[in-house]
Amino acid sequence: MDIKIRQVTMHELNSVANIEEICFSKAEAAIRASLEDRIKVFPESFLVAELDGKIVGFINGSVINEKVIRDEFYSNTSFHDSMGDYQSIFGLDVLPEYRARGIAAELIKKLIEVARKAERKGMTLCCKDEKIHYYEKFGFVNIGKSESEHGHAVWNDMVLLFNN
Repeated sequence: MDIKIRQVTMHELNSVANIEEICFSKAEAAIRASLEDRIKVFPESFLVAELDGKIVGFINGSVINEKVIRDEFYSNTSFHDSMGDYQSIFGLDVLPEYRARGIAAELIKKLIEVARKAERKGMTLCCKDEKIHYYEKFGFVNIGKSESEHGHAVWNDMVLLFNN
């Protein structure tokens, strides 16, 4: 399997919007306009996984100056600071038929690499209880229940600090 991880292009908006609808509930999924804004504002931290010319997954998140993600960050790209301290992960999406092949792991590793090269202090994300163990494999630490009410779900704040 030859997965190519690379920066998204605006031409792939339809593909990533369709994948987002498949991977997340309606309450949790980013709307198309939000995904479009993210591609425009922080394409360097919006990466896609391509297999045989098809987009099968993606990871994205803005750069922020806080260790945790606030709900307003998801829909408002004005919080993005290209010189910020923390790379966030808003979403990690892989089409169901391509899961359990290491694609999500490759996306995470590549975004960690991008964040390290940009000399960020670390990375941050919110995840549900059942995903804590997965993110811990990459060095993320659960720092407690999140204040996020995104999608009417219960979230945990996870942080990966770099020793630059």
